[in-house]
Amino acid sequence: MGSKTLRERAAGLGMKAMTKLFEDPKRAEAIATAIGGLQKAKAAIDEAQEKALRAVGLVTREDFKGAGKRLSALKRRCRELAEELDQLLEQKKGP
Repeated sequence: MGSKTLRERAAGLGMKAMTKLFEDPKRAEAIATAIGGLQKAKAAIDEAQEKALRAVGLVTREDFKGAGKRLSALKRRCRELAEELDQLLEQKKGP
């Protein structure tokens, strides 16, 4: 047992605890229901936060993601245009 790392021992104990916790079907169902409820609550909070931010004119997480994607697309297009321009300049310089 001395050869196992602390992480391996902790993972083993965690798995043992989870197995014990979920061995009763009623308890497992109750835990799943609780987790589902927490996920719904988080979604509701996220939605309320987004509405509040929009109401006061601030940007949301989704706004940032969208802007980031658009910025990436613009950078990619700039690189493409720069390459095309370089090729045209090379052709013009040619023989």
